[in-house]
Amino acid sequence: MSNQADENDLDVLIHRRALSTTVVAESRTGAPEALLAALDGLGFERRGYAIYVWHELPDTLDQAEISRTCRRASSTLLAAGYKTEVDERLIGQPQ
Repeated sequence: MSNQADENDLDVLIHRRALSTTVVAESRTGAPEALLAALDGLGFERRGYAIYVWHELPDTLDQAEISRTCRRASSTLLAAGYKTEVDERLIGQPQ
């Protein structure tokens, strides 16, 4: 399991998991609790396995909600000083 946030020198990378409809927020390895808590507060659900921690959006959100949530996450995390990237296909959805 590779961490794309680490590979791209980011604090958070938000994207759709390959071959899936799941929207994932990958945080860098060893991310501070403040960053993880910020993602929790933005509507992402924390997940983990062994040493890996990531967040997912609930699968009950429609495309407009996904777009709004990803836009809000991007703005909030960037304003907090985190290096953040969101897949344009997620935020380019209709509002």
